Amino acid sequence: MCKTILAFSILALSLAATAKEIQQYSYGESWPFTVESGEIACYEQAVFFIANDIEYAVNGIAISKGYVDISPIWKVDSSMLEYQQSIAKQENKTIQQVQDEMGGVTRVNINPILQEGLKLCK
Repeated sequence: MCKTILAFSILALSLAATAKEIQQYSYGESWPFTVESGEIACYEQAVFFIANDIEYAVNGIAISKGYVDISPIWKVDSSMLEYQQSIAKQENKTIQQVQDEMGGVTRVNINPILQEGLKLCK
């Protein structure tokens, strides 16, 4: 029953949110997602990205309000991944070991999307 209430609460928040369509072509190589487009939205400082009918948290406030983790659609920074792979090869380690030592997987900068979302909060 708690999940139903949480899902209903998020849906209610989303209906009151201010949203804007954004697309990959507008951001070029800096586009941080694996999907080509979606909506960026804000409700009470919670910034979230809607793609394929799923509302993904973009900031900590959205995470605290129960929006879905954005990791599944957040692109890995390919240049950093190549760098990590070369270190792994040189040091005879797994890529996972190198990523753990470097603080995890490095993703494409999501800040431009967050800033776009924060503009909708005002």
